[in-house]
Amino acid sequence: MFTWYICREIIKPFALITAILMALLIAGEMSETLGRVVSGQYSDWAIIAIIGFQLPILLPELLPAAYFLAALTTLNRLSEDSERTVLHAIGVSDTGILVKVLVYTALPAMVIMLAFTHIITPMAERGLSDYLFSQQNRPLTDIVSPGEFFSLNQRDATLYARSANPAQESLLSLFVAQVDGDRISVNTAPSARIQVEQQRQYLTLFSGRQTVFSLNPDETERINYQSYALYIPTDDSGSQNNPREAHGSDVLWQNGSQANRSEVIERTLTAVLILVLALWAVGLTRVKPRKAKVGAIAMGIILYIVFTFSQQTLQTAVEKGQLPLIASPWWFLVALALLGLVLIRRPG
Repeated sequence: MFTWYICREIIKPFALITAILMALLIAGEMSETLGRVVSGQYSDWAIIAIIGFQLPILLPELLPAAYFLAALTTLNRLSEDSERTVLHAIGVSDTGILVKVLVYTALPAMVIMLAFTHIITPMAERGLSDYLFSQQNRPLTDIVSPGEFFSLNQRDATLYARSANPAQESLLSLFVAQVDGDRISVNTAPSARIQVEQQRQYLTLFSGRQTVFSLNPDETERINYQSYALYIPTDDSGSQNNPREAHGSDVLWQNGSQANRSEVIERTLTAVLILVLALWAVGLTRVKPRKAKVGAIAMGIILYIVFTFSQQTLQTAVEKGQLPLIASPWWFLVALALLGLVLIRRPG
C-alpha cells in the first residue's frame, strides 16, 4: 500500500511538471516556425509536424529536472506533515523509503530516459532535419501567393505570378526580375512549371521573352524563347549543425573518435543522474515536522544547477580532448551518490 502511495505522489507532480516545462520550451522553439508558416515558407500543418519531432528531442532535457523537483516536493511534504515520522514509527526507515523511490520511480524514469537518449531522440533529430529540408525546398507553386511579389533571395531575383495551379505545379502570367552585377534581366511568360531533374529544382518558363537592361542603352537585349529554365538553389539551412545528435549510439561508438564516444557516455550518464537525484531527494528532505517548507526544495534546486553544470563542464572537456575518455564524469556521479548516502544515513 505504501509503495503505491509514494509512487502515485511522485508520478503525479512528475507528469505535471514535465508537461509545464515542455509547453514552455515548445513555445520558445515554435516562435520562428510560426513566423515561417504565416509567411508561407512552411505549409499550414508544418507546425504540428515540427512539434511532433521536437517532443522527443526536448523530453530528455526535462526529465531529470522534473523528476528531482517532483521527488523533492513529495518527500518534503511527507516530512512536513509528519507522515515520515509515522513511517519511521512503524519500521519504515529512510533507507526503506529510498529503496521504494529508487525501484519504483527512479529506475523506470532512468530506463525511459535511456530509450530516448540512445534511440528515440536521434531518430527524431533525423526526422526533423529531413522534414525541415523538405519544407524549405518545397516547389515554388506551393509557396508563391498569386498577386504578390516573392523574393528568390539566393538568386537576387523577384517573382510575380497572377495566378497558380499547384496541382500541375505551374504558375500563370508571371515575370521574374533578376539582378546580375550592373545588368537587370526581366523574363515574362504566360506560364511556367516546376521541374525536378537529378534532385535539382528548376522553374521553366514557356513561350516567354527576356529583356536584359544595362546602364549602356546600346547593350539592352531582347530575346524570345520557347522555354527558359531558372535553377532554384537548394536551401541547406535546415540541416543539423551537430550531426552527432542525429546518429544512434551504436553508430557513434563504432566510429571510434573520442568526441563521438563521449556523446554516447553523456547520453548514458544523463539518465543515470536520475538515480543520484533520487538519493539526494530522500536525504535533503529529512527535516523535522513543521520546519521550513521550502528550505529543502530551494537547496535542491541550487544543488541541481551545480550538479548539472559541473557534469556538463567535465563532459565538454572530454569531448574536446582536454581530458581522456576515462575522465568522463561517471566518477563525479559516483561521488555524488556516496555523498547522498551519507546524507541519508547521518544522525537525525
